[in-house]
Amino acid sequence: MKSVADFQKIMVKTHYKKIEKPVFEPCCLATTIGSLPHTDVTHGTALMFKNTPEIASWVQFPKRNQYENMMIQFTEGMPALIENGDRTYFSTSVNHFPEQLTSFYERYLAVMEDENSDALENFRLSHKYAAGFSEFMAILPKQIALGRTIMLKGQVTGPFTLGTNLLDQNGRCSYYDDQLRDVIVKTIVLKARWQIARLREFDLPVMIFLDEPSLLGFGKQTFITISREDVIKDINEVVAAIHSHGGLAGIHCEENTDWSLLMETDLDILDFDAYDHTQGITLYPAELNKFFDRGGCLGWGIVPTLDREAAATETIPTLIARFEEGVHLLASKGFDQDKLLRRALITPSCGAGGVLTVPLAERVLDLLCELSIALRKRYGFV
Repeated sequence: MKSVADFQKIMVKTHYKKIEKPVFEPCCLATTIGSLPHTDVTHGTALMFKNTPEIASWVQFPKRNQYENMMIQFTEGMPALIENGDRTYFSTSVNHFPEQLTSFYERYLAVMEDENSDALENFRLSHKYAAGFSEFMAILPKQIALGRTIMLKGQVTGPFTLGTNLLDQNGRCSYYDDQLRDVIVKTIVLKARWQIARLREFDLPVMIFLDEPSLLGFGKQTFITISREDVIKDINEVVAAIHSHGGLAGIHCEENTDWSLLMETDLDILDFDAYDHTQGITLYPAELNKFFDRGGCLGWGIVPTLDREAAATETIPTLIARFEEGVHLLASKGFDQDKLLRRALITPSCGAGGVLTVPLAERVLDLLCELSIALRKRYGFV
């Protein structure tokens, strides 16, 4: 049996084939970030298809059970995870940790080097952890037959967010342990690969989003020892795996994240809070220009989900005004307005499964649908 060190030497040589893809221009089509506060999986999924049929995304239901929490949902298949009540953590002190680690790398290499579909199934999204994915796949054929769906979207929790929230047995962020960090990154790679494999069965383009809310804290005192280079490297490892199988890679972050860092990655889509924090994306015009030059597009999180009052009171005219204010702000910095509109994806400002009630989340979905239709008519994309 190979040792963990042997596998790590082999993985240095692992490479990803590059697939040329056309520039993605969503032209103000809408998609969701992922979560809803519903516990009725059938109803929640039907609402998603009703409101964002063109770029359909499977729904996460964090209120359904603890396993759909974004810090747990993508951990199936990881070695040395301990579940103790509501707490899930790594324990590198268990006697069989080396064997578990070796088995993990064997399965990883079987997928990445040998394209072994049986090994990939070890990293599936089971119904227990992602009931929304199961429901999505069950009704997708009927939805596609209606002729409106042109792209499919999946999502994973990003490596920085998962690594800084998933702890070890001593209560320390697993991101600070090089071995555990590598396990997290490679698990996310496999979760993305598994989704792409399933979604590509329908012969439609696929995008996978990395959810990285914790990147808001990067560079602050809490994470002062984590380097910019490490964050970029980890994100790019996931992105490379997505690209290698023809998928588009996007990221959703919150508030005033350091967008210049993400513009240095190989990501295709940057989804930002365009309701409250458009200014943040405009602070790096040179980096953003390079991002656009290589075909990148922006996800405008313009429909509010983090403020109940805003979600209850905003209207299509007020949201159009806010969106156009952001577009004009970028245009004033030298960006081509027509390109900004063609490269605009319309989304909620964040997942709707956090602070919103079920009625407010459904109102957000209605606004998202109506706003996308209104913008596409306004700019001649229909």
